Amino acid sequence: MPSPDVEILPLTVVAQAFPARPSALPDVRAFLRRQLTGTPVSDEDVRNLCERVADVLLEAAGVSPSIQVSLRIFPSGAEIDVLSSSAAPSAPTVTKAPRPPAHGARVAVPAPASFAAWFAARLRAEGLTLEAAARRLQVSTKTVSRWVSGATEPRLRDFHRIRSAFGEPPL
Repeated sequence: MPSPDVEILPLTVVAQAFPARPSALPDVRAFLRRQLTGTPVSDEDVRNLCERVADVLLEAAGVSPSIQVSLRIFPSGAEIDVLSSSAAPSAPTVTKAPRPPAHGARVAVPAPASFAAWFAARLRAEGLTLEAAARRLQVSTKTVSRWVSGATEPRLRDFHRIRSAFGEPPL
């Protein structure tokens, strides 16, 4: 029998590696939302976690090939670790312990738009041509065209300029 000072809690541990590049942001955010749906973690806290993980991912981009996102989900909340990794991205690893029924109703989270769709919409909203956007971002028109079409994604240095000029993509 455990001593009265020891508390035993059900725990779920979930971890997944992601490529350390901006294009992985939608997958990371979807992973966090999927794992935290049905937990007592508020939607606002999930959004904040997604933003913090995005910051770590962007810092690791170009330095590390991947990041590892680990969640420890308790009945009353969750803890998260985001680590730079030299290992290649892997499939999710899930270890589950018994868990009480979820508190409250499950919330459906819509799939995020692609970077290309968001960027094209931002250019339309501001009435910018590909040439004008290229001048603003100090890249070639061909590069902007490839981003809008989804043929390529911005490099880290370009992504920072895009965030400054057009705001945070909803990815």
